[in-house]
Amino acid sequence: MTPVAPNAHHRRHVRVLIAGGGVAGLETLLALRVLAGRRVAVTLLAPEAQFVVRATTVGEPFDRAQGRRLDLAEVAAEHEADLVAGSLRSVDVAAHVAVTDAGARLPFDVLVVAAGAVPIAPLDGAVTFRGPADAGDMRAVLDDLVARRIRSVTFAVPRSVTWSLPLYELALMTSAHLIGREVRDAELTVVTPEREPLGVFGPAGAHAMRAVLAQRAIGLRAGAAPQRVERAGLALADGSVVSADRVVTVPVLAGPGISGLPADAHGFVPVDHHGRVRGLEDVYAAGDVTAFAVKQGGLAAQQADAVAEAIAARAGAPVDPAPFRPVIRGLLLTGAEPIYLRAELRADGTAGVAAASAVLPPASASSDRPLWWPPAKVAGRYLAPYLATARPSRLEATALTDRPAPRGPAHPSERREALQLALSLADADAAWGDHASALRALEAAESLEGVLPPEYERKREAWRAALAE
Repeated sequence: MTPVAPNAHHRRHVRVLIAGGGVAGLETLLALRVLAGRRVAVTLLAPEAQFVVRATTVGEPFDRAQGRRLDLAEVAAEHEADLVAGSLRSVDVAAHVAVTDAGARLPFDVLVVAAGAVPIAPLDGAVTFRGPADAGDMRAVLDDLVARRIRSVTFAVPRSVTWSLPLYELALMTSAHLIGREVRDAELTVVTPEREPLGVFGPAGAHAMRAVLAQRAIGLRAGAAPQRVERAGLALADGSVVSADRVVTVPVLAGPGISGLPADAHGFVPVDHHGRVRGLEDVYAAGDVTAFAVKQGGLAAQQADAVAEAIAARAGAPVDPAPFRPVIRGLLLTGAEPIYLRAELRADGTAGVAAASAVLPPASASSDRPLWWPPAKVAGRYLAPYLATARPSRLEATALTDRPAPRGPAHPSERREALQLALSLADADAAWGDHASALRALEAAESLEGVLPPEYERKREAWRAALAE
């Protein structure tokens, strides 16, 4: 990627520079094109050539899912944006210039900071799962359990982590992995400082998590703060030790501390309810880089939507900007049927109104329907349908929508049969050259399982490419 001169039709329009190629950056780009059209000229500054759906990479060590990948050059070209390789190093607010890590100076009328956060390993001696680069370390833990070289694993939620769902996914998929290999004597335990598991989702999330953990015979120590890894296991802040042969954890996040922008004590950028950086007129921020307490992809997308609406209105689009009102949506991968969770968050990031659609065996209240559509791991208003639909350019007609919490149990065998039928129909449609129908069948399959099997994720990319020819 190299800097490209803005296209001629951009010259009289509001110049928007989006610094970041993650969830918040892409959601901002997609939303601006729907809301503002060609009233804005967009430049995307991204450090990587690809966008990766990191929320699904938690399944890679188990061969249960594969993180979706998008070529940012193709996304930018499709949405008439210029693409620049690099990261945001500093901002000259008065001059309206952003400086990259390579020293390039990029002018802007409006800057959107979507630079993400810095992951830090919280416990020396633990396996820290950050994404695809750590899949090998997690596979090694699984191999040791299956070979019975180790017997016990503790999954530790760090004290400052507010989005703990990936850690629960690792524990549940480890359990499913061992059950599938008839390893019955391993001891798995989750240790969390939360009063209740997945407390961010309120009572509905806690009830669903306690039920599925008990069902899998996974131990739970709630209200316990991990302190350090010792030879005997995981030491807690109260002085006790949870016995473990291995400890698995997730990273804590620190703000990038971008020169020229205000930041709190942890390096995160303070913003108002429309995403405007406090004290600055033409600079906005969205996603993990902001000071909002809960760091999660769906919330990053909602912040980006609020930012895009504010910018679109400034550019003259007929938009009444709505403030950021956080609704957290979680699709929990369990190694079997997924669990869908949703909660309205308060300003401090704690749960308000919550709902759960926990797809569990018949003894529990359950449903085979998700709480939003498309049922993506990253529940972005525009990003979710862009990743799922066969015709991603029609985003205004396919924006993500919530569904009411369903009633009634779903039998696991019915779900498995429906999944196999959807995948078989997809293969049959593709064999006949009807790639649009094949992609729609994959959408149906994804709604049943939460993610697609890795081989069908690859097929989806091939079929989308064939449809575009």
